[in-house]
Amino acid sequence: MNYTTERTRRQIIQSFIHVLQTKRFSSITIQEICDDALIHRTTFYRYYEDKYSLLKDFIYHLSEEIIHLNKKSNADPFKLLVDYVEKNSVLFENTLLGSDGHILFKSMVKIASDIIREHSKTENDPISKKINQSKYPDVICDLYATSFMTILQNWMSKEYNYQKDELFEIFNQVMN
Repeated sequence: MNYTTERTRRQIIQSFIHVLQTKRFSSITIQEICDDALIHRTTFYRYYEDKYSLLKDFIYHLSEEIIHLNKKSNADPFKLLVDYVEKNSVLFENTLLGSDGHILFKSMVKIASDIIREHSKTENDPISKKINQSKYPDVICDLYATSFMTILQNWMSKEYNYQKDELFEIFNQVMN
């Protein structure tokens, strides 16, 4: 991929993120993204088929960022994800809680599962032990990740009215 192509893709993703700060994914139009990126619609369609293909690219970008943060941090993976989601709460509310939220939810489960799996390779906590002793480690990682994301989604939507510290306590009780 050449420099101009990469720069334009990043510009579109950044504009997508900017628009997501104000509107739910389901109500965003291609024209709004193009207007924010200062590009013509034909430029958008040169890179993306529709806003769903842009969402997939955004999720890939997001997963790269979260995995990079996890690798350079010694923090508990659950705390890292909660802090990241809290820091970007509007962005996640407008994607995870909207009518198309299942798309991001599934991707976030995959990201969390990958982080849990990587964590289990170097740590000796109860979850890592369960994963490493299991005949089905990937299923165990998916199970924990799905539980984690469901709790996080309910916390974001205010179905669970807990403080962040209480959320960590819940994770510790559920996961251990």
